Amino acid sequence: MLRGISELLRAGRAEEAEAQARTFQGAAGRASGRGDLTNVTAAMLAGRAVLAQGRPAQALCELDGLLAELAEPPSMRHYATSLAVRVNRALALCHLERPSEAETECRDVLNALARITQPSVKVELAALLCLVHALNDQGRHEAAETIARGTLSRAEGEAAMALSCGLVRSLNGQGRHEEALAEARKPAPEHGRGGAGAVGLGAATALHGLGRRTEAEAEARQVLADCEQFLPPGHRRTQQTRELLARITSDKLNTE
Repeated sequence: MLRGISELLRAGRAEEAEAQARTFQGAAGRASGRGDLTNVTAAMLAGRAVLAQGRPAQALCELDGLLAELAEPPSMRHYATSLAVRVNRALALCHLERPSEAETECRDVLNALARITQPSVKVELAALLCLVHALNDQGRHEAAETIARGTLSRAEGEAAMALSCGLVRSLNGQGRHEEALAEARKPAPEHGRGGAGAVGLGAATALHGLGRRTEAEAEARQVLADCEQFLPPGHRRTQQTRELLARITSDKLNTE
């Protein structure tokens, strides 16, 4: 069932994912702490689903509670899971516009993974991706670019797409809009509904930066339509697209 919940999240069906995770926890009839690793994973997935629906404060609260229950875990398996929970916590911090805290969390996770004999590559890639987000959110676009480029060759599927989007954002942040647009126009890996609009948002931003406002507006409106169709209400990407579209239309009015 946990795999099914993960698939729902990847498909962008966060409300269903949350409902199933809560049902799983309720059926288990046990606390979500250290004694039941499967239930811990369900609690973490529930937090991710809450975050995907645009409720980062609630997600952070739930993930913090889960980490408190995992304090001083009795086994390495629980410790590895706690690192995955911390990556999700860092992502919630990004959504709450607390990127410096998110950066610290990601770097702590990466340092912890470096001390493990067989670290989880999946958790490491997720931490690096979140670190790219945190650095971009702080305007440290060159550092974000370095990490994104250094990690892309190891990523596949949705992780590769997300890193590419982070790279596009870092290039746009440096005013390198031609490079950003070229990166955004590369064939994107297959992704679920959760990736809706991600590539187009970077392309629209690049087009706007190049002064190609009509194309930028058309791209942004398509991205917004995709976000509204496939993403949960309140999703961060939908908000970012609306903000970009407002800037584009304002610039067009001022130049006409």
